[in-house]
Amino acid sequence: MKKVSALLLTGIIGSSMLFASFSGTATVTNTLVDFNSGNTFGFANSTELDATIDLYASTAEMMGEGDVYAEINASLNIPVTLDESEDGAIWDLVTDDINIAFDSANIVGEGWKVSILGVDGTYDYAADTIALDGDDEAYNYSIAGADAPGVAVTLDNLGTVSVGYTGDFDDLTATKGYVALEAAEMEVSEGMTAQVAASLAIDKTLANKVEVAGSAKLAYASDDYSASVALDAGYDANNFGMDVVMNSTSKYATVDAYFGTFNTNGDFNDDPTDLADIAASNKMLNVKAVSDLANFDVPVTLTLTGLDLINIQDLDGKVEYALTDELAPYVMGGYVINTKAWNVGGGLTYTVDAYTATAEVAYNSDKELSASASVESTTLVDGATLTLEWADADDLLKKTASDDFGAVTASCSIEF
Repeated sequence: MKKVSALLLTGIIGSSMLFASFSGTATVTNTLVDFNSGNTFGFANSTELDATIDLYASTAEMMGEGDVYAEINASLNIPVTLDESEDGAIWDLVTDDINIAFDSANIVGEGWKVSILGVDGTYDYAADTIALDGDDEAYNYSIAGADAPGVAVTLDNLGTVSVGYTGDFDDLTATKGYVALEAAEMEVSEGMTAQVAASLAIDKTLANKVEVAGSAKLAYASDDYSASVALDAGYDANNFGMDVVMNSTSKYATVDAYFGTFNTNGDFNDDPTDLADIAASNKMLNVKAVSDLANFDVPVTLTLTGLDLINIQDLDGKVEYALTDELAPYVMGGYVINTKAWNVGGGLTYTVDAYTATAEVAYNSDKELSASASVESTTLVDGATLTLEWADADDLLKKTASDDFGAVTASCSIEF
């Protein structure tokens, strides 16, 4: 990134280039007492700024005429960010890399087009939607493959074929090729659709130089019910990887299931070795079911989750009861078969127009009692979020450890 002076940028902006809006948050927090830090207390102020600015942005396009014509679309963007100095006292305007993108470049005829920007990459139809670690991070097997310069031919209602290759007649071992086919989504029957894709990659950088990949998905939808299944698979003559996702939704329950493996060329979004024994089995199975019994005039929601059922069998359940329109207490529990660890707990949520209050307690097999509570309002002061929270109380029974009783904080946050 190249630094430019604020004076220069001001001159450029003043000469009619685009100056986009920016956003930020200002927060004041009063820690009433922090048991985690020796009973400390006091105020803290903070600001966060999202200040990526389009200093200059422009688009260009061209479309020919006739039965067969060419079209092209491109964009130019010069973004600017605010760069905080090491002492935090001075902000410098810093230009990021200039972004030049060719969005499309096609030869177009009736019912077909040819893209000259390169081949399509490998396809990814299946992805886990079940949170694994409380941070909403889910696993997804990605098919490895070698992209190559080439063309992609699309036939309306049929699909797209991509072909690309490079090589050297003096050194054929440097040959790199890629072929991919994605059929257009087709209606199998009323309410049911299907789509398939396949690819073949040849590249000396791949394991055994060859990889074959395929994807497929099938979906059904009606007024009362929907279901889908998707599959990705890859094979490189040495390792096989795949994942399958199934989903079923009705007015009575929603069920999601995910099964995945990985190989040397495939990859997960997150390192699968962070779960016990997954590296040894190379397999992942997750299942989640949610049933809202309100359809049976019972104000109860049941949630059952099974994570990594092949290896550690982490089972969790939650029962939430809508006692009134405002008050919803719940109980929960979990058991890990592999480690015999367990936890139980409960809590409640109270929601009215002015605020939302929550409280939760839990106890586990390590004899740890944890708790949390909060009250949050976005309506008492228009434009501000007011919060009173007790959090990070991880072990209330261990009275000799002052860093286990959490902290009580009050905060006000204003966003623009």
